Amino acid sequence: MSKRPLDEPTSRGGSPPLDDHISQNTNNGLPINDLLSPTPEQQSSGSSKKPRNFIATVACETCRLKKTRCDESRPKCGLCKSLGIQCVYNERKTSKRDHSLSLIMSTLHRLETKLEDVPVNVRKEIESLQAQLPRAPDGPMEMSTPGRMTHPMAKHAKHASLSTPQTLTPSGEPEIFEFDERPNAVNANGLVSISFSQHGVVLWPGAQDILPPRLLDAHEKLGKNYVIDTEMNRAPLPMYSYPFPPQAGDDWLETLPLAMIKGLSTAFFATFSPFTPIMDKNFYFAFTLGAAIESDFGYTMESCIVLNIMALGCLAVHAHHEGDYPLPGTRGGHFEPPEWLPVVQEETPGLRFFNEARRRIGFLMCDNDIQSCQFYLLSSIYYQQILRPMDSWAMIHRAATGCLSILTNHEVNFDEWEGDMKSRVFWNCLMNETILVQELHLPPSGLSRFEEVVPIPKFIGFETLAFVPSRYSSADDIDDSFFQYHFLAQVAHRIILTRIRHSLYFFSEAGTFPLPAVNTELHHQLNQWRLNLPPALQFSDTLSLATSPEAITASPHNPISPHLSTTSTSTRPLSPAIAVSEVMLRGRYMIAKFHISRPYLYKALRIPSHLSEDDFEQIRSGLRNAMNWPIILGVFRDMKSCIPIKFAFCSQFFGQVLLFYCIAHSPDPRVRATLPPAWEQWNQEMLRFLEDCAAYSPAVAKDLELLRLLYSP
Repeated sequence: MSKRPLDEPTSRGGSPPLDDHISQNTNNGLPINDLLSPTPEQQSSGSSKKPRNFIATVACETCRLKKTRCDESRPKCGLCKSLGIQCVYNERKTSKRDHSLSLIMSTLHRLETKLEDVPVNVRKEIESLQAQLPRAPDGPMEMSTPGRMTHPMAKHAKHASLSTPQTLTPSGEPEIFEFDERPNAVNANGLVSISFSQHGVVLWPGAQDILPPRLLDAHEKLGKNYVIDTEMNRAPLPMYSYPFPPQAGDDWLETLPLAMIKGLSTAFFATFSPFTPIMDKNFYFAFTLGAAIESDFGYTMESCIVLNIMALGCLAVHAHHEGDYPLPGTRGGHFEPPEWLPVVQEETPGLRFFNEARRRIGFLMCDNDIQSCQFYLLSSIYYQQILRPMDSWAMIHRAATGCLSILTNHEVNFDEWEGDMKSRVFWNCLMNETILVQELHLPPSGLSRFEEVVPIPKFIGFETLAFVPSRYSSADDIDDSFFQYHFLAQVAHRIILTRIRHSLYFFSEAGTFPLPAVNTELHHQLNQWRLNLPPALQFSDTLSLATSPEAITASPHNPISPHLSTTSTSTRPLSPAIAVSEVMLRGRYMIAKFHISRPYLYKALRIPSHLSEDDFEQIRSGLRNAMNWPIILGVFRDMKSCIPIKFAFCSQFFGQVLLFYCIAHSPDPRVRATLPPAWEQWNQEMLRFLEDCAAYSPAVAKDLELLRLLYSP
């Protein structure tokens, strides 16, 4: 409402003249008779201030003709009453400001109503999904999905044809993060939000009724965020500078043999890069490596990247040694130690190079270009491999900051090599961040808001030119297309897993949630993901539970295709990278199947009397898919140096051991009957894996201590 104090001198009539148009259009359309008319107490208050005159909303006809200020009193204004004449008010016309205010209020009311109805509308929409199932896949990497739940590959297809730079704006909603998230909180619709974290299983009400009191007491003493607190309070990595050889002095990096540098780099690209394609191999050997060497490993981003890759290369050499695989570029079918093998033999392999990279990045920490993003992502992968999850998350968060900068402040052409590299960095960062954020309830970076506007990478190759020195080129090329499709498949799987979390992880006391239609649709999407993988990545869904990765055999038609056989155990994966790629796809499929069924396990422990036959089938499916994960069987029993996302697997196994215990000790015999055969043996496999990892992570050691209380006297 506009108020105008009378600061100018008044005219002889007591009020300054006022234009009729202003009198009708400068007000906000609010009732002002009561608000603006001074009370007798106000008039007699003795204030020295001049009385305030105000613009009338609607003047009577007499005041309009006389061009005096109307006090809008009804039925007669003050002037008409004093003159003893009839007072006539015309119907007030609605001003533009009135329209604007009315529109704003109406919009706010609609938004308020929509927000209240969101849960109901979502539920109704999900229930209708089953009737909307188109069944024609569009391509080898696509799957048909109904309604809004479009396939992740398809929703990015519109970006694939872009040939001009674009400025990106986020299209998704920011992920909600609450600092004090209450477990088992009930929302406005009476639904309980189920924690997606496996560390949240111990807080499930049904589980707490079954778990031993000694475990619950020990867990309560540790505190709600004991995993984060334990990892954040652990001792930092040693900060020594450890030359190689020891007598080389402070300038030891300048004297490293080129064969060693190239050997470690090639080992990285043959082991870690295929399933975390952060770097372009051709660009690295053509420019990045040469720039680092020519600067004598000075304080440049190229030096930091090369040192990180050499650190990961040390772990890659260890993996080849553990699995008895020949190093890239060497002949024979077994591991042959290179002359420079002692460089990788330290307590934490690669730490000498990683520390040198950490020392240099201090002067470059404010860079936000694509190379800095690659450096922080490589640092995150190294921390992952040595089981330091909070350090890994810190590096991911820093890489996400760089991603947000390079994607939003500049135009990006995703049809060119540089734009495609930004897409690769984005998806690597988002996938790794999601794992830790969902498991440990850490604050997200906001990168997920760009999920629908950053296209899935096309892996545009960097074309090296004739003038590039051949001594920096990679000699041992492998079939990159196999790993490119593998990465794209993992991107699609991550999106499906996020849908599972947002669609199923609720519980109702009435037993009406999860909804069967949602469950069926998510199973359908996951099966479409598996069936529409390229032939080189296909795997069967009929593998016997007793079959381990030793039974993975190569097809005679496609030597790198993971055809699974229950009769032959003669052939193992051809390289550590292929071993990881094969088991990660099957493992991710089983993880998703298991997570679809976890809300039913929650229901079984909380209200077993409400379980239907379909619920029991979902429980049996979930427990079957919680067993025999190939990532810790077969060749991985020995080749531990290249097991990816180890902390995530440790967290999964912590929750699974608790769930198997709770189901086995359920008071309902029907629930106990859902346990699959040999589940006790699988429990031992999970505990053995946790024992191996507990030596490197105090949080995993705490988890293991809690699990041992399950069976202690």
